[in-house]
Amino acid sequence: MANVARESAEIVSDQMTAVWNNFYDGSQSLEHYADAMVRLGVDTASSSDEIAGGLEKFAAVANTIGLSFDNAAAALATITATTRQSEDVVGTALKTIFARIQGLKLGETLEDGTTLNQYS
Repeated sequence: MANVARESAEIVSDQMTAVWNNFYDGSQSLEHYADAMVRLGVDTASSSDEIAGGLEKFAAVANTIGLSFDNAAAALATITATTRQSEDVVGTALKTIFARIQGLKLGETLEDGTTLNQYS
């Protein structure tokens, strides 16, 4: 993936570690994740590096709420390609959105005292 993305092996290793640690469920290989990100990069106006970098930002929250790797990567690639916002901006936005969704499940109370479950 480092060769295809034209990134250093160290950067790609960090990105793939984040994906592996958060999405690996025993059913896919590391190559599957790399191939999917490269393919999404080819099919959209984003790159595999953008997809991997963005996934690094919100993979833990996405996994916690049950979002699959394929859906998370596709959402990130679509938003990045459409808006041309950086992977940091998109990944952080998705992390915030999914954290709110997680709060819906957990009954989290916001700073102003609002309980998100009132709106679910």
